[in-house]
Amino acid sequence: MKNTLRYPVCLAGLLVTSHSFAGSDHHLYSGIDSGQASLVLPHRSRVIKAAENSLGQPALYGQWSDVMSWPVIAVHANLLPNGKVLAWDATPDDLDDDPHTTDNYTTRVSLWDPQTNIHVATNNNTNTDLFCAGSAQLWDGRVLFSGGDSGTAGANGPLSNTNIYDPVTNTWEQAPDMAAPRWYASVVALANGEMLTFAGTYDPDPIAEVFQFDKTWRRLGIQEPAGLSIDYQWMQSTPQGKVMSFGPQNTLLTIDASGTGQMTQGPLRDGFAERRYGSYAMYDIGKVLVSGGTIKDGGAASYNSSVIIDTATQQSTDTGSMNFGRTQHNLTILADGSVLATGGNTDGAALVSEDTGVFTPEIWSPDTGQWRLMNDMQIDRQYHSIALLLPDGTVLSSGGGYCGTCYEIGYEEQNAEIYSPPYLFSSGDTLADRPVISSAPDTMDYNEQFSVGTNQAAQISRVHLIKLGAVTHSQNQDQRLVPLSYTFAGNTLQVSSPANRDIAPPGYYMLFIVDNNGVPSVSKIIRVGQPLISAGSMVTNSVRSNETDEYVIEATAQDKTLQLDLSGQTAAVNLQVNGVSASGANTASCSKSGSQSYDCKLANLDATRWYVKVSASGDTPYNLQANLSAIADPDAEQPDDSDASDVVLGGGRLSGAFLAGIFGLLCWRRRVERLAV
Repeated sequence: MKNTLRYPVCLAGLLVTSHSFAGSDHHLYSGIDSGQASLVLPHRSRVIKAAENSLGQPALYGQWSDVMSWPVIAVHANLLPNGKVLAWDATPDDLDDDPHTTDNYTTRVSLWDPQTNIHVATNNNTNTDLFCAGSAQLWDGRVLFSGGDSGTAGANGPLSNTNIYDPVTNTWEQAPDMAAPRWYASVVALANGEMLTFAGTYDPDPIAEVFQFDKTWRRLGIQEPAGLSIDYQWMQSTPQGKVMSFGPQNTLLTIDASGTGQMTQGPLRDGFAERRYGSYAMYDIGKVLVSGGTIKDGGAASYNSSVIIDTATQQSTDTGSMNFGRTQHNLTILADGSVLATGGNTDGAALVSEDTGVFTPEIWSPDTGQWRLMNDMQIDRQYHSIALLLPDGTVLSSGGGYCGTCYEIGYEEQNAEIYSPPYLFSSGDTLADRPVISSAPDTMDYNEQFSVGTNQAAQISRVHLIKLGAVTHSQNQDQRLVPLSYTFAGNTLQVSSPANRDIAPPGYYMLFIVDNNGVPSVSKIIRVGQPLISAGSMVTNSVRSNETDEYVIEATAQDKTLQLDLSGQTAAVNLQVNGVSASGANTASCSKSGSQSYDCKLANLDATRWYVKVSASGDTPYNLQANLSAIADPDAEQPDDSDASDVVLGGGRLSGAFLAGIFGLLCWRRRVERLAV
């Protein structure tokens, strides 16, 4: 269907900023002020149904902020490790009054700071329309984008493009293409730190691929099952070490993403043949809440049903029904562990309903299994709307519109509002006294103890991690809650980190502490774990200035030799190796300057896990490859390693050798973008 916009485009004044970023045009927004790279549209919200459930009493029903104009329609939104939000829609050509032009190949992307309410245009420079791409965070906080839209003149089409956004340097990179073009694909963080992309419109072949540490994709040989709902599968890594799809189709699917992959069809999820544009949230270890949706292509009332899925047994049980049937809504895990439902419509409309938008949020309690009504939001949030938990425990609600029917009825929500849940108030509209995290680590490993300083350790009732969200099209491809056990002494909590990477895939999480009154702290964002790289695999990455990339290599009792090949490109790259075993640890540190590389060999090692740390004084690309092998026959003749650069380390030897460290150029392909229905 051809889509046209028939209203003038307004350019607001350009604000001068001292910030300078490489790789893209960046302009500063405050409110609706914008730079040349992004277009601010007049507010065209059509409030189809007036808000009715305004009960006041924020301590019982929460409170909404004023509505803020935004420079983009938040079709997609990701929370970043720096606490900012990356939001995007499509290309400026999709938003002008001529649907046939394809002069611009840059997506409108905004970087929003919740602390200052300032938007910075962060448009990608990779010739990719990121509209309806899949996205989730890599282990190091970078955002991976799978595919996008290649359509022209009112049509849609899939893209094989791979994009990466770095929130530390505020730059974009186009990585090697996927084997299959994808649109509406899901992206899932795997337990080892790799990423799985799955499905998408237009029947991609292969149906699934894995993004590896060398930034290339590995095809999986699994076949598309019958009845698969290929648009935006609801997927998460599970404590069982696999990936599970919970919908929208009714069959539970389990994927083993190792090697060439394997898919297993499980039992039916529940009694609904499909929950199209329902939503889900992994609110506890191996426990998933699913709610709402409708049959394919709409045409029937939205479901109010909710079920809980246990990933271990692959069985579901009914929980309390929502007070409203909802399609196109969002489920958001809140800072206290409850789950918020916002937006949607009750008549099952495939895109947007003129008459049945749901303004009233509701909160589900995992303790009681019941939903409780909250104060109405001010804006109708249906198709292409988002909801995202922020580090301070509030929820960003934004977007809605951006489709053929949306244009026809004037439904374009280029704005946002913030919801403060009841836990932020003590009585009436008085703000609650919140527990404070005075100290906590920046990183943590698995199955270890760490300390959290707080002003009221004895009053803390819950400690948990919530993974940074990546939300679009009623599903959040990253959010999960991981409860943590703890003890306290004085003003210090001794907290146990997640037991393993299957429970909490490596990446960035918000650490919340919650007091006896159910009031959460402002979170501390922490990097959990590190990638698990297998012997022989290549890591291709770029270490940020004054930061450290860490990897872990698992060995067996027979593996007694570790060889690491490290090459840096433009600056000094430092390598530190630490092996951990029951009987002790071996540590080696080696460094070379310039583009010289290392060939590090450590022998006679008594370790089962090897931690490898890479650091540099400046932003520096590098290649890292690890190999493990059994120790050679001690009676065999050994090579002459008498080079002056050798350093003997206990029972092992560190040997330096110069290798060329040149990266291959990343391919990019010009793509024609276009928005359609």
